[in-house]
Amino acid sequence: MLGGSSHFMLSQQQEAQQREADEANARTYKCPDCGSPTHYMGLNFKAPKRADEKGWSDVQSFILSGGTYYRSR
Repeated sequence: MLGGSSHFMLSQQQEAQQREADEANARTYKCPDCGSPTHYMGLNFKAPKRADEKGWSDVQSFILSGGTYYRSR
């Protein structure tokens, strides 16, 4: 899911980016450390510090809403 429209991208670019996000969200991903299933968070995702419980709660809410961190965010 992408945020609002961007004034810097053509509609074709926005559509291509949405397709890319949909394909990434449809794939199955595994954690590189433990091998457990995980979520693809997009190219611009920066994980909160391990002790940041509020930050991780926000990430979980964002995942459950279907969000992905992409260039337009």
